[in-house]
Amino acid sequence: MSEEYLFHTRRRTDLLSYPCRAEKGEFLFCLQGEVQIYINQQKYALSAGSVILVFPGQITLYKDATEDLELTVFAFSSQFRHEIFYSLPSDKVSFMREHNYSSFQGEEWDGVRNHYLELLRRKSAEDGNVYQRELIVYCCRMLFYEICNQSERLYRETKPNHLRWRLKDRFIALVIESFREQRSVDYYADKLCVTGRHLSKTIQQTVGCTAKEWIDDYVILELKVTLHSTALSIQEIANQFNFPDQSYLGRYFKHHTGMSPTAYREKREEPSPANEK
Repeated sequence: MSEEYLFHTRRRTDLLSYPCRAEKGEFLFCLQGEVQIYINQQKYALSAGSVILVFPGQITLYKDATEDLELTVFAFSSQFRHEIFYSLPSDKVSFMREHNYSSFQGEEWDGVRNHYLELLRRKSAEDGNVYQRELIVYCCRMLFYEICNQSERLYRETKPNHLRWRLKDRFIALVIESFREQRSVDYYADKLCVTGRHLSKTIQQTVGCTAKEWIDDYVILELKVTLHSTALSIQEIANQFNFPDQSYLGRYFKHHTGMSPTAYREKREEPSPANEK
């Protein structure tokens, strides 16, 4: 099978218990069981019929997986992602970055599972077909539109106040883009042309925490991934995240996690079931 894509099954014992940055994009299909997945700090509950799209570079964390969990995964490289998405409407791709979860039931789920998923599975294993790559790309595009259609429907049904949720989406996207340089609510409020009070109230209503809490939680999430996935010194990480010095980073990290960056790095766990509370 090509290194550009991989079709496989993921079970409870395959999940890591700490946050990781996705090197590849993934279509995740939950066939049975339940698990919570956090993508860039946003929480989704997966059960049978759930489909979610993870983009390369996003941070994922699994929690509370049941013993019978079974996820079918189609993973694809960043380059292959461009092949899939380059002809898709940019507004749809942007929407799916923030609203990448769908849930199907009954005949709709049977159609996704038995038609699109099975077709993708067969074409991924069909090495003798000279058009295999092109067929997989078109199958992924069909899946994208099915997921996007369902996501837009869920969004319309559950998010009646579109202006409020649109501001939330813009805030989160801006934090993900600028968190290394800016951790101030006023900076993001100014960029979004609202007051800091209005921004915090909106984030509280849509996400359940203040804007400052969301910013700090996201910075901590990125710090954890960096501590886990690199051999950078604490001072180098402080420089990368634009902290004044190593001591300031240490105080910031300990205030939010209860331990120093060094202690967190030393506590790094081996892959284990994602059943932390």
